[in-house]
Amino acid sequence: MKTQHVKKHVLTGISYMIPIIVAGGILGALAKGFGGYDIGSLVEPGATPFSNLNPFSWIGFWWGVNQISSYAMSFAVAVMTAGTAYSIAGKPAIVSGLVLGFVATQSNAGFLGGLLIAFCIGWFVNWMKTWHVPKWMKGLMPVLIIPTLTSFVCGMIFISILSPPLAFIMNHFQEWIISLNGGAKSLIGAVIGAGMGFDLGGPINKTASLAANALGADGINGPMAAKIVGGMTPPIGAFIATIIAKRKFSKAQIETGKAAFPMGLCFITEGCLPFAAADPFRFILCSMLGSSVAGAIATGMGVESVAAHGGIFVIPMMEKPLWFVVALLIGSCITGFMYAFIKKKDVLDEEAVESTVDLSQIDFEITIE
Repeated sequence: MKTQHVKKHVLTGISYMIPIIVAGGILGALAKGFGGYDIGSLVEPGATPFSNLNPFSWIGFWWGVNQISSYAMSFAVAVMTAGTAYSIAGKPAIVSGLVLGFVATQSNAGFLGGLLIAFCIGWFVNWMKTWHVPKWMKGLMPVLIIPTLTSFVCGMIFISILSPPLAFIMNHFQEWIISLNGGAKSLIGAVIGAGMGFDLGGPINKTASLAANALGADGINGPMAAKIVGGMTPPIGAFIATIIAKRKFSKAQIETGKAAFPMGLCFITEGCLPFAAADPFRFILCSMLGSSVAGAIATGMGVESVAAHGGIFVIPMMEKPLWFVVALLIGSCITGFMYAFIKKKDVLDEEAVESTVDLSQIDFEITIE
């Protein structure tokens, strides 16, 4: 597969993901802004997530909004996976893309795992299309055989072959991060920050976050500040890059950058996923560098956070909050200016691949004999 074709497929998947990232991120920002940074934990769990919800109370209303945001964000990778798979192999790949994209999210494989499984699905579906099947089976291929067999084969390959070593590596990575706590504060801050900025919601990001949470549970709150600043830096940096190098970005990317800014302020790292998915090497490099510096500054200067989430809404609760702001500004500028400098203007970016699925044109070819 040619490089430009790979780029086209990825951009198509991103074009589907952008609206769900924007909608989910903005709703999450509103919920935390009006309901408080800890709005997600303010309603007691019941038989269902909404059992104890009173939507006519202030807390209940914004908790509901926050839940909608969480559900939307949990499907971002699945939508991207389905869109990419659709671009490669057409309609028969959509179902498997949604299913296995969500599997990638649940296994903490993140957008990199989603992209990998999307190409696996696309190639497998295209191979199945070459099968010579009896006439009576042709109508069943796109609605039954291809989605089911593809989900089964590609899904079990992912779960059986990719997930176990990933889990093993991440467990040891988390233990290593925690072991760094006995050394220089800035070192553990830099490592946690770099982890937060690497795969932006994927396994390394989640592992760094869990390591910070584990240390926070023991009363060591410096890594918690590094986690928050490391997660806020990438989307804010993406916004800065689109502002200072507009000619290198498509109109869709510029608008996505505008939406990424409030998401970054609210510690919604996924706001920059479209940039990372479209240009992973360059953006992740800049993201890791900015987040690493921000984390090192925050912990090195003694910033501590008792809150595990909340973005700008928990800054007043932090120890040495001004140094947190300084770390955030420096890290974001490093990411933004560096990415603006090294990003290449791509023809496909200018064309802004915005192909969409026209549901009215989908023919499932169901025949009843």
